[in-house]
Amino acid sequence: MSSASKAFNEAEAVYARGAKSELSSDFSAAFRLYLAAADAFLHLSRSESLNPVFRARCKANAAKALERAEKIKKASEQPGATFEVDAVPIDWFAQEQQQYILRKSSVINSIRYPIWTDAVPMAGPNVLYTDPDGQPSVPQYAIFSADGSSRFLSWNRPVNAAPTLPPLPSPTFSTPSVVSEPNVDLAPADIEQHLINDCSVCAVLAVCVQHAKTFNSKLLSSIYPGRQPGRYDIKVLINGTHRRVTIDDALPFDSNGNPIGISTGAKNILWPALIEKAYMKLMGGYDFPGSNSAIDLHALSGWIPEFIDLHSTSFEKERTWTRLMRGFHNGHCVLTVGTDSKTTRRIKGLRLLPSHNYAVIDVRETAAERWMTLLDSRVPGRSSPLMSEYESHALDMRWDDLCATFEGVYASWDPRLFHRELSFHGMWKPRNAEDMEQSCVRHLRLLYTYTPSSSQTGCDTYPVSDNEVWVLLVRHRPDAPRTGEYITATVDAEDEWMDAGVSLGRLPSLAGGRAKAEAKIKGIYTTSTHVLVRTKVRISQVPHSQCGSSTPSFLSPSPARRPATPGSPTSSSLSQSSVSSVSGALTVLACYDGPYDDVCFTVSVFCGSGLSIKWDESAGVGGIGVKGHSMKVEGVFTTKNSGGNHSHPTYMLNPQWHLRIFEQEAIRRSVSPAAGASSSRASGTAQSPSGSHGDKAAVIVTARGPRDVPLNLTIVWSTGERVVELAQREVVATSGAYGYGYARAFANLPLGNYTVILSTFEPQVHFGAFTLKVESSRKFEFEPIPQEGAGMYARVTRGRWDMQSAAGSPIHNRYHLNPVYEVDIPSTAQFGARLHLTSGPQSASLNLSLFPAVEPLSINCPLASSGPYSDALAGVDIPKRTLRAGKYWLVPSTWVAGIQAEFKLVVYCSDSGCAVRKRTSE
Repeated sequence: MSSASKAFNEAEAVYARGAKSELSSDFSAAFRLYLAAADAFLHLSRSESLNPVFRARCKANAAKALERAEKIKKASEQPGATFEVDAVPIDWFAQEQQQYILRKSSVINSIRYPIWTDAVPMAGPNVLYTDPDGQPSVPQYAIFSADGSSRFLSWNRPVNAAPTLPPLPSPTFSTPSVVSEPNVDLAPADIEQHLINDCSVCAVLAVCVQHAKTFNSKLLSSIYPGRQPGRYDIKVLINGTHRRVTIDDALPFDSNGNPIGISTGAKNILWPALIEKAYMKLMGGYDFPGSNSAIDLHALSGWIPEFIDLHSTSFEKERTWTRLMRGFHNGHCVLTVGTDSKTTRRIKGLRLLPSHNYAVIDVRETAAERWMTLLDSRVPGRSSPLMSEYESHALDMRWDDLCATFEGVYASWDPRLFHRELSFHGMWKPRNAEDMEQSCVRHLRLLYTYTPSSSQTGCDTYPVSDNEVWVLLVRHRPDAPRTGEYITATVDAEDEWMDAGVSLGRLPSLAGGRAKAEAKIKGIYTTSTHVLVRTKVRISQVPHSQCGSSTPSFLSPSPARRPATPGSPTSSSLSQSSVSSVSGALTVLACYDGPYDDVCFTVSVFCGSGLSIKWDESAGVGGIGVKGHSMKVEGVFTTKNSGGNHSHPTYMLNPQWHLRIFEQEAIRRSVSPAAGASSSRASGTAQSPSGSHGDKAAVIVTARGPRDVPLNLTIVWSTGERVVELAQREVVATSGAYGYGYARAFANLPLGNYTVILSTFEPQVHFGAFTLKVESSRKFEFEPIPQEGAGMYARVTRGRWDMQSAAGSPIHNRYHLNPVYEVDIPSTAQFGARLHLTSGPQSASLNLSLFPAVEPLSINCPLASSGPYSDALAGVDIPKRTLRAGKYWLVPSTWVAGIQAEFKLVVYCSDSGCAVRKRTSE
């Protein structure tokens, strides 16, 4: 019995068990069995190696099983139903599901592109092949000239070229590929771009030709002669796997007999034009919407694409130059550069074209300068007035000038640099999901074990260190013209924020545990189909194996770890030779924002030689959360509550909630697969009460907002009050660096009270609606914390200490010279006030005191005060209190005299008639 027949019989047996369960009224079991049978039949129906009649039978049986399951589900939803059915979770890591995603993504622009290993239909070996899909469409600008006259002639094969065309030799390609033809002798300048606007593809061909000449490589050895004359099969990496693009050898020419696509000039070598045609067919036609060379080369050769934004705030010019130069000269990478849409600059008399790709054919460094040689493949028409400008296609540019002129560098890296590659194929389903926020984000948990590699040659010459991890997210293309789709990827170490010696922003905390480090940002959304994230696993840490677990668990508290000290085993100066195996996990978030449903994607992971990696299949891909209680709230960031990150004094204005976890029996002490893919790192705090793991609640807090708003979630140990300023010792969980449109924090929290803070990156810049979801394994309350002065009238005054009024504290005996503000309260009312700096030294210690408006000012008997002088980033405040009707004096001061700075004074009062004015000297 064949394997297919055996699988068919097993599926029928599962269906029969489902029918038996249905007859015995065990509808829940019947529902699960029918779905399992349908899945088995569908898997068989997708196998193209089987007989079409057999596949049709499998498909019919699958439909029958799904029909029975659907009837049971509808019956369970009727009023008064005595049974329930649970949706069977999808095993995304199952081989059948992975293959389903790849098969689903086979259709691009209404043409099916089979997986490369699928069987090739047989045809007559002597029949001239004509592509049944037709020829790729040609854009209007290539068909008609500017005056409206036609210039596109026809498609011509090498064997029947028109007499007016230049002689085109019939290609006699050898197996296995065209590129390996021994008579092929191309130079990068031989690749010529004509009418078709596919400069990125031309740049790819040019850099590949240069790489072949220098390193005797075969980057484009992906074109194979078919089994019929005039047929060619091109192997491309698209939509998660290698696929077959089949074309005939007809090429487009204009009415003058000139090619409108890529040519090789007088050498008349055809394989570049054939590769261009295959790629244009894949992209929807010669009216190519545009791409970048790294993405094109990823499809044509599998090399890893990296976009380096030359104008990003995180761009490191010197380090990038060193990495690119070494990679280029060792043959590990090829490079192109691209201009933006507004480029008009002229370099050495040559006008750069907007939105244009240039091949980099040389990278060199002299004693005085660093240079790149660029090549432009575009060849203008002979009647073009710009012809003189293009007599020389090569252009030498200094690295500094290139960084200032071009938008970005497109680098493509040899995947053989990496020890191992691991892939996952998944799907976003935002429109059909009950929780769109969850369905637009997929969480993957990557387990790793690091052992120092003895085979690596060293970081000075090898571009990939042995603890390096690259993660590539690729959105599948179902239809090239689709717009409005954005993706992003983030990668985090689960233990990044668990080390007590690492404060917010990875910088030492200030005195008192305050966190004023520089906040970080990540996860920028892009319309590109490819996003690359480069990271390294930490090696200067205590191995998890020494902590009692080889892989970190989100269901148990993390072991306490002390800050690294010089000479200690966890010191950052730890050499690789003294590091034993370290195990851990990385969280990979693949995010989508767009109007479409069932959008497929692939995540590929490449790791250095010291790492072994695998997916944590038990963690799933997220989208469920903690099993227990949940609550969802909505809000809007406005000018009043967009307070920015913790380095701003306005951080306290961000939305905050009081989270209270009750003491009760846990509903289910387990976390769903979503928890396993958390992007947070938390281990509790020194203030947390001790207790066993059973006394804690598994809590996930998830926030989602506009894709252009960077978000962060922080959970703080508190009594439920509004947090004015973060202290490192009070933070129990955080979502880490700010992520565009998404933040997620996870922690096992002891019972008690907490404050949850959702913040934007910049104050008064990022606005928009957001949703926040809390999931907990124990019962909880979640209530918004009112803003400071809520329900009261605010009076805002801006002032400054100048040379005369910077009198300092009372110890300087000039306290009465500080600015004095008169507060007039018409009736008994609630009163409060806050003072903070708006310019000057941010570390100045402040005080705000309230006195009776009685001459002379008596500094020894204030009615209220902000307390001891404090250099808190958010300033100082007089807590809310009740004041009788009358006049009062508010005195802001610094501890040190002579500090000239500007400040902001906010007075809150429940009486609308309250007035605040600066008291003038008499």
